[in-house]
Amino acid sequence: MIEGPNEKGQCWPQCVFFKCGNRYLKAQGEVIQCLWINDDCIGSSCSYALCVRGKMLMGNRCGLTIRRVTVETKRPANLELDGKLKSRLSKRIKDIDDLI
Repeated sequence: MIEGPNEKGQCWPQCVFFKCGNRYLKAQGEVIQCLWINDDCIGSSCSYALCVRGKMLMGNRCGLTIRRVTVETKRPANLELDGKLKSRLSKRIKDIDDLI
């Protein structure tokens, strides 16, 4: 058993996290067989296919391969607060000078 998706990024029956909702999977060497239809398992296109980690996405894609895109934000160099706003913020935030 292999952890994660195949080379194309799709869920497949050889994955450790792949599970049949009806509990009809049986591993016979390299082949994963569905005992319900007595044929090879068709993988994530089956309506009873589940991912133990909950990472199966639409289109038979594995969510373990998807990475979140983050954007780094930069603070402006010339950020100055007026006295009135700074006093209001200092009541809510103790170390206002560390933020600026």
